[in-house]
Amino acid sequence: MAQVQTTSYTMEAFIEDVRNVFRTETDPHVQAKMVSGFMKTLLAVPGWLEEKLELEEQGGYGRYSLHLDEETGHPGNGWWLMASVQEPGQDNLPHDHGVTWVVYGVYEGAIQQRKWRWAFPGEGVEKAQIVEHGRFVQENGAVAYFLPGEIHDTLNVEEGRSLVVRLESQKLDRVTRFQYNPETGSMTMMNR
Repeated sequence: MAQVQTTSYTMEAFIEDVRNVFRTETDPHVQAKMVSGFMKTLLAVPGWLEEKLELEEQGGYGRYSLHLDEETGHPGNGWWLMASVQEPGQDNLPHDHGVTWVVYGVYEGAIQQRKWRWAFPGEGVEKAQIVEHGRFVQENGAVAYFLPGEIHDTLNVEEGRSLVVRLESQKLDRVTRFQYNPETGSMTMMNR
């Protein structure tokens, strides 16, 4: 692939690069890895996200749609590029993404990602439950991806807001996925 100049890389060029990944690659791991590389390049471009969202210097918490592509995606069409402006301490319960993969990129701030896995009797637990098996912090420009079936949660560890760009290989409200409560051992289907 051609070397992309960071200062001239645009969200529109990123979208076309992602479309080409879906058109030419079928392996979800390869897709996620390639898209992560393009996202890292996009995150290095200063000012593009504030321009797209017309964000003030403070606040603006919530989710913002940047692009929904109905022509390509995995496992079906309809991948979604979005941004979330997260409040200090904002978190969520551990969850999976069903049959999709998701790329997370930190544009500004820092988020902690925790990974979880199932443990069963004989592995140090009395009943089947999810247990944490790793954590890391993503800071400005850092990209991470989660493959189908992986369980994780996020936490904004910044004292202020964090701006996170996320690409869902298929819009998550179109797939079956689950949320997990490690304290109660419950598992519930998510409706987004």
